[in-house]
Amino acid sequence: MKSTLIGVVAALALSTLSVAYADDTSVSVSAARTQRYQMQAEEFSPYINTYRLTNGQKIAFNNEQNRLYATLGTGRPLRIYATSASSFVTESGVRFDFRDEGGTVAITDFQKLPRARNVPASGMMVAHR
Repeated sequence: MKSTLIGVVAALALSTLSVAYADDTSVSVSAARTQRYQMQAEEFSPYINTYRLTNGQKIAFNNEQNRLYATLGTGRPLRIYATSASSFVTESGVRFDFRDEGGTVAITDFQKLPRARNVPASGMMVAHR
């Protein structure tokens, strides 16, 4: 009798367990975080300049109080974060890759920048000093 009762209790416990989890329809999603690079102020100095984009717009890079910024045209400065000694990203995912010792910058996902115009289909823009 005891073994039958234990079997019934165990069966009920297992059946209610699956019902409790059946109502859980949430999905857990984790996004890959961009690894940050701890940049020293003097490392950013080759990039502090105004660059002319291939569409005629201008973008400027500067730093204020150990924070790095990119400003497209007369727009507001956007904070950028170093991911390596020559690559940076914005919160919205725009990527800046400097080449030629800071003489050229390639911008990925240019369309995500406020005031971006004449965006190429690829979303890639190049700028030169």
